[in-house]
Amino acid sequence: MSTNKRCMNFGRLLRLLGALAGLGCAFASPASGQTGATTVPQFEVSGTYSYVRANGANFGGFNLNGGGASFTYNFSERFSVQGDFGAYRFSNLPSSIDSTMYTYLFGPRVSLRKSSRVNPFAQVLLGGGHLNASSGGINAGENGFAMALGGGLDLPLGHSFSVRAMQADYLLTRFNNNNGASATQNNLRISAGLVFRFGSR
Repeated sequence: MSTNKRCMNFGRLLRLLGALAGLGCAFASPASGQTGATTVPQFEVSGTYSYVRANGANFGGFNLNGGGASFTYNFSERFSVQGDFGAYRFSNLPSSIDSTMYTYLFGPRVSLRKSSRVNPFAQVLLGGGHLNASSGGINAGENGFAMALGGGLDLPLGHSFSVRAMQADYLLTRFNNNNGASATQNNLRISAGLVFRFGSR
């Protein structure tokens, strides 16, 4: 994919994230006229669109588009544990090749719920990844280590759900090279979507 096309795709992504953030602020402001402590849900389930920029030491960069889902259990106002699952399809491969990357990650999350209007959070997630590739009827797969380090911003729209206006993670994966030697890929994952909230603390 040419540099111009990559810039255009990234520009569209930024505009989409900006629109979601603006929509969340527009709905959240009337509903939350005061900045008192917000009710903490016991469970949160999210669905997001994700863009991944994959980079490795022995190959050029790749763009991936896909989605993710997460399940969060809140132990308290600040501390949670989360399971994060994603599927991302390579978008700039030759037409004869189809490849998808999957991630399954688990770990702690810390939230700063000082306002009913915004909920920033940070997380450290560890787990694994899986690569699938197919070409000409031949399929191959590979498993590897994966880790995500990052955070985001949720905008509550009442008790039942929030807009995930922005989430950005450093996504590390370790898939082998063609010669079988382990290699590290340093990736960027940007996500946005909706969060559904259940129960209360």
